[in-house]
Amino acid sequence: MTIKTPVFRKRRLVSTFAAANILAASTALAQGAALEEVVVTAQKRAQSLQEVPIATSVFDASAIEQQGISDISDIGPFTPNVQVVESPSGGTQATIAIRGSVTFNPTITWESPVGMYLDGVFIGKNIGSIFDIVELERVEVLRGPQGTLYGKNTIGGAVNMITRKPSGEFGGKLKASAGNFDMYSVSASIDTPAVDLAGGSLSANISAFQQERDGFTKNQPDPFVNPLANPRSSKEFKSKDSKVARLSLLWEGSDVDLHYSYDHSDTKATPTAAQLTDVPAGSGLDIGGGVFLPVDGVLSDYLSSDKKRARAISNDKSFYEDSETRGHALHLDWNLGELATFGEVTAKSITAYRKLDFSDRIDIDGSPLDFFHSGRDITYDQFSQEFQIVGQTERTDYVLGLYYFSEEGDVLNINSFMPIYGFPTTNSEFGMENKTVAAFANVDWRPEAALFNDRLTLSLGLRWTKEEKEQYIYHPDSSPVLPYTEADKSWTNVSPSFTASWELNDDTNIYGKIANGWKSGGFNGEAATQESFYQSYDPEEVTSYELGIKSRWLDNRLQINAAIFQNDLEEMQFSVFQGGATAVSTVDNAGEATIRGLELELLARPSDNLTISLNYGHLDPKYDEFLEVDPATNQLTDFKKERDFPYAARNNTSASLEYFMGSFAWGEVTARLDWSYQGSYVPYVNPDQNRVSKTASYELLNARLSLAEIPLSSEGQNLQLSIWGKNLTNEDYRVNTIPFGLWTASYFGDPRTYGVDLSYQF
Repeated sequence: MTIKTPVFRKRRLVSTFAAANILAASTALAQGAALEEVVVTAQKRAQSLQEVPIATSVFDASAIEQQGISDISDIGPFTPNVQVVESPSGGTQATIAIRGSVTFNPTITWESPVGMYLDGVFIGKNIGSIFDIVELERVEVLRGPQGTLYGKNTIGGAVNMITRKPSGEFGGKLKASAGNFDMYSVSASIDTPAVDLAGGSLSANISAFQQERDGFTKNQPDPFVNPLANPRSSKEFKSKDSKVARLSLLWEGSDVDLHYSYDHSDTKATPTAAQLTDVPAGSGLDIGGGVFLPVDGVLSDYLSSDKKRARAISNDKSFYEDSETRGHALHLDWNLGELATFGEVTAKSITAYRKLDFSDRIDIDGSPLDFFHSGRDITYDQFSQEFQIVGQTERTDYVLGLYYFSEEGDVLNINSFMPIYGFPTTNSEFGMENKTVAAFANVDWRPEAALFNDRLTLSLGLRWTKEEKEQYIYHPDSSPVLPYTEADKSWTNVSPSFTASWELNDDTNIYGKIANGWKSGGFNGEAATQESFYQSYDPEEVTSYELGIKSRWLDNRLQINAAIFQNDLEEMQFSVFQGGATAVSTVDNAGEATIRGLELELLARPSDNLTISLNYGHLDPKYDEFLEVDPATNQLTDFKKERDFPYAARNNTSASLEYFMGSFAWGEVTARLDWSYQGSYVPYVNPDQNRVSKTASYELLNARLSLAEIPLSSEGQNLQLSIWGKNLTNEDYRVNTIPFGLWTASYFGDPRTYGVDLSYQF
């Protein structure tokens, strides 16, 4: 007989195991190897992570390799108070939450509270944002409002993805991978040697990546042979064919550097499986005149568990999800040298253009019956120009910036609700043309007074922003018709920040920070009437208070970084999903909220060969005011006790062990184990919807075993062989839902995947 360990006991065992190893780290012998310094550019200049007074998690090239980070969704489980999950029904769309701030509606008219940057270029929309990135060198996750150092203002945080620049020496890397679900991928990266050109040196990197994979869920013919069932739309769900290419050119002169990059990502996929997980008894549509169109009894045969990922379902209108992104960026760095009282000064320019084309045809009823299917055709363009002056004097470091951002987007939305009963397909269109102009400054000052002994740094930041939005909407097929309607409005804001950091000793820094964040208002692209479209929602503001410590102990073998914070939000923006025939959402300002939390990141190296990490995040969100019109009284009412906080799990934890098993004549062996725990959360503000949508807590276990530096020649050519697995326990976990009221469709995380990588470096 096999005795199963309860989930809560497994969690306790893992936590106890991690704690025991951490205790071992604190009592390690003096000959243990020190932790390496991590250099980040979170404040627009190269600094040690331990000197930056910002709650920041960093994944360097080694972590990216060993943890198998291939896209944005892979960073969420290992970062305190960060969630990155697929948006409902969208495999290339991201729902990103940092410290409880989230945009859970992927509509392009919405602003995200989390800024995503690729080599300093802001990525405007989260559609198409879960994409594969080649030559990714580092990922920095900044928590808390960002605006006085970055072109775009964000209230939740920022995710900086930094790619590798050309080395200037001939070399490269070839990599092939194979795994279950018939996955295979190939990638290549080649650096050219630097050549003299126009008084400087020019070097290049060319890289490409392709991956194909079968789907995780089978689409089977209707097992009930229902006469109303249609043929299946595909053989499987969430299959993937992704092609990525990148060109990087670097020209280095005596005082001026130019860096141009072009990236192209093209993903063709079948949509994620929409499992039918709830059909209320007696549900149906009363269209009047004594006519009732049943749902329960027609759909009920196709119900599946809301706790288990189905290995196969039947679906008739789930066809494709295609996403293509293209980006150009030109960076200019001009070393101006010593400029009198301004000190050493560098002028920087970032000019960028990005384009997105997205199209999908999805089925959201979890059956082969024609109850609900939808489609979107989206085109989106953005242009940005950022100028920075980065300077340093004996007592100051400063950043001055000007920023311009424009975006245009158009959406054709196709909805078919209950065509099984003869209802026609409706088409709606909406889009926008928005502009942002901003000026920002941040100054770090180290007072000269002997009392402070160069250990105190005071930082003052200020940001001015103006955003103009022009948006339109058109519903030619609705009843009544919503005619072509335009609206425009502008908003301005001034957001300050203040930070005081104190260096207790060479290894310990403490800091306190107060910062304002701001997210502009807008118009609801999914409005059902002209009146609701004209009623723009107001900007959202946050005042963030944070206390933190960054420290190293035991001769740099133990690192402890921690932060506690409180975010006070005003005019909080919320999208409330309405469900029903149009599947639209209302957008409004709910009121006020307070989010408190803490974060702990611990890294230890008790011996030359063993590295241990433990991360923990805790959130305590509550509404201070949530104003809505009560349909029973038609009066504005405070529902703060009757509303839920979406994507705000109270606890998330991760632990990792990396053991270097030794260096031998035939190579170096490294083993790694990553465990993560995601607390339960709800995806909507409405408790009635969350009763069928709440996501239970889940745990994931990943592992990797690598044999690296297998020598092929004395000239540096070598091989690396790795075997890896993700979600090794094959945990079934729901990540999102779409609750229509008449039924609920659920979306689950990926099953167990495993494979082998072989790379050749020259």
